[in-house]
Amino acid sequence: MAVIVSKIDEPRSTTLCKTLIFVVWFALASALCWSETVWRDEVRALSLALQGESFIDMLRQMHGEGHPALWYILLRAAHLVVGSPVVLKIVALTIAAASAYLLVFRLELPRSIMLLSLFSSFSVFDYAAMSRNYGISMLLVFLIVLSWERGMRNGMVLGLLFALLANTNVHSVVLVGGFLAYWFFDLVLARPRPSLSAYRAFATAAVIAAIGVVLCVMTVYPTFNDAGQNDLAGKNFAPLVLYAFAGASSYFMEFYPDRILRLVVADPSLARVFASLMAVLIYGSLLGLANRRPAMLAAASVLLGFSLLFTLVYPGSYRHQALWLVFMIGMIALVRRSRPAAAGIAGVESSGGVVKIGRLCFMILLALQVASGIEKVHQFLFTDIPLSRARDLGSFIQSRPDLKDAIIMADPDYLVEPLPYYIPNRTYLLREQRFGAIVRYTRNARLSLSLADILQTARQLQQSEHAPIVILLSQRLDRIAAPVSLRESYSWLLSLTPEEISAFRSETTLVKRFGPVAGSDETFDAYLLK
Repeated sequence: MAVIVSKIDEPRSTTLCKTLIFVVWFALASALCWSETVWRDEVRALSLALQGESFIDMLRQMHGEGHPALWYILLRAAHLVVGSPVVLKIVALTIAAASAYLLVFRLELPRSIMLLSLFSSFSVFDYAAMSRNYGISMLLVFLIVLSWERGMRNGMVLGLLFALLANTNVHSVVLVGGFLAYWFFDLVLARPRPSLSAYRAFATAAVIAAIGVVLCVMTVYPTFNDAGQNDLAGKNFAPLVLYAFAGASSYFMEFYPDRILRLVVADPSLARVFASLMAVLIYGSLLGLANRRPAMLAAASVLLGFSLLFTLVYPGSYRHQALWLVFMIGMIALVRRSRPAAAGIAGVESSGGVVKIGRLCFMILLALQVASGIEKVHQFLFTDIPLSRARDLGSFIQSRPDLKDAIIMADPDYLVEPLPYYIPNRTYLLREQRFGAIVRYTRNARLSLSLADILQTARQLQQSEHAPIVILLSQRLDRIAAPVSLRESYSWLLSLTPEEISAFRSETTLVKRFGPVAGSDETFDAYLLK
């Protein structure tokens, strides 16, 4: 209990100040959470969690999805209590609030790092307003830091936390490896040598963590989303690994705010400049842990682990990349907590200029995340451009009594995934030729589609189901004047010709054109089959 309650020896003024900071964060995160239009990856998780008649059925059906089970178990359990899709936001915001509470009241961080971390994009939006499984990782990282000293006595508590962390998402397996690396180097560099019981505690935690990792792997693989993995066919493995080690910082360019990223895309020469600057900031941040070599080695190992993962398995988005920042925050807090006990241990040096430079680099990195957070606040609280148009489509369908029982299909297929959050209409997956709201990103599907194929499938469905057919298309057909073949998602192709477009428009009615979106591609034209 002492891990999570606030400190009792703090001055009252400090506690009040922290309380005010937390309230401001909670108000901001709540506003973003409840204003955000859920998008496909969020609702996909809920749809998976609600499959089957029991938890066992759900776990069996989600096998191979690409994520371990913890998030789905939490969503299903919460849905049993609330009985509404709104549990998606409730669970995510509750987890984020717990993380923010620990960050403000319990972690021993410099106030500047605490504030920058709290109002970073990942803390206020990506792990709070957006309902994904990555926010659990931040909470567990902070709990591990707070449990460290007590957990080192027998290894059971830390081992269980490691196992839970490994089952939040695949990327967090790398974080587990980072914590074990820190513990290992801490033992190896300790002077005098630790007792046998210290090694026994480490071994206990490592074994339990390994069980958690194995459980994660057994849940995730073999994946039915094989198209979502990096395609390494015909590529030489060794150069890929060397590039991952040599150019690790190149995988973390999304640490820049969108405004800078737009400049990078527009000007290749600026891209090189900002890539070099990011390398300085990331590698420089590691120097902030130079006064505690086990922590610096652990943070470096997590950085390289993510680089290998992004190179060989999955591409990394901001929500994945930011886990390294969370680990760094945890390491800084852990070093500060263990500093008195670490006096005299090899690998612990006094704080000097190198460490100060490293802390400055890390603070600049966090400041960039705050700038990204400000962009998110402006975008989703002060403009009318949402993350997805799924909510607008739901409102439109509900406003049309003739579409109450309409079947909705889309290209790309994933445009139907967020719809169950807003409307109960059946959805049909064109490339897999089945009803459903969970797309399987598999190469064993219709990888190539034409507009004629879509029209033919819609007509067949209309005749067999005797229901209105709504077709969502991300492409604006009136802007296409020549034959094109467009790449969609991981491995899909859509071909369009002027003749097919003319035939499609003659047999359908454009009933709604939805406006732009920010941060996703979930906007579309809605057609009703005549």
